[in-house]
Amino acid sequence: MWEMVAETTGLGPVTIKAFLAVGMPLNNGAALQNAELDEPWAEGVRRIRPGLFDHITTGANR
Repeated sequence: MWEMVAETTGLGPVTIKAFLAVGMPLNNGAALQNAELDEPWAEGVRRIRPGLFDHITTGANR
């Protein structure tokens, strides 16, 4: 998966790993329908907001 993302985006390994690491709890939260849960752990996952990676561009990563 890392290689495909690297080839597609031109981003470096650290940026890709950070993106994938944040994506895991987002995917799990969506699968568990955390938006409907009133639990502290669910709120922690929901705290990740859109735009988190807007600053990461091919130019910024070089």
